[in-house]
Amino acid sequence: MKSSLRDTKEGSENSSSFARRLATKWLGRKIVFFRELPSTQDEIKRHIFSEERGLVIWADRQTRGRGRLQRRWYSPRGAGLYFSLLLKEPLKRPLALYSLATAVATARALEEVLKIPFQLKWPNDILLRGRKVGGVLLEAIPPALIVGVGLNVSFKREDFPPEIRDKATSIYEETGLIVSRARLLRAILAELEKTYEALLTQGFQAIEADWRARDVTVESRVVLRRGEHVFTGYALGPAPDGTLLLKTADGIIRVHSGEILMWAVSGWEKHRAA
Repeated sequence: MKSSLRDTKEGSENSSSFARRLATKWLGRKIVFFRELPSTQDEIKRHIFSEERGLVIWADRQTRGRGRLQRRWYSPRGAGLYFSLLLKEPLKRPLALYSLATAVATARALEEVLKIPFQLKWPNDILLRGRKVGGVLLEAIPPALIVGVGLNVSFKREDFPPEIRDKATSIYEETGLIVSRARLLRAILAELEKTYEALLTQGFQAIEADWRARDVTVESRVVLRRGEHVFTGYALGPAPDGTLLLKTADGIIRVHSGEILMWAVSGWEKHRAA
């Protein structure tokens, strides 16, 4: 069900007032809010050819929200920020960089609003005090790139499913702050627009310093899973194309996809491959 923008805990806001307070030129100038959707990613796919770049789909609840590797993204009503946006040409940079850029921009915006530090974990995790608070999902469907962001805002620990309770967290759980999701979304969209535009002109240099300053695995030994294969090595950080540089016993390899399972384990010796 489509409706005007509304955040039930913080009062209401219609789409026109949201747009007036949004400091962007093209990103989010058209935004459609749904009280409930199966998935913001799936909804925005319906508009790839009919809409211009910058369209944003935002849902209060997702019944089939998903993250990377087709994992379910727990998306109850009123507790998180779930949105997808549409990017089109020019998309001149490697797609992996858009995942890193989205995570960097989201962290920058959150830090500006909340005045607390956030961390990042390759390729798409946003962390708060070492636990996952948000994530990024990219789906390339030529001629477009769909970028999804999920952020745990007001969850309490007992709200999370038992299987992720010790891994995930929320802004409220870590800080006690109750923050408007509309305010967060405005800040994130403004930072995303600036970051995407800088990415086009500067490439990896536009985000390299900010990524490395927040990267929880850089210069640490990590365990990484890619499909059925598990690698152990020393994380050197992202390469200019967004792939992960991993120093292993067989030399430096580029990891195009995968999941870092463990990092900075106590007692591991740095600067030495397993």
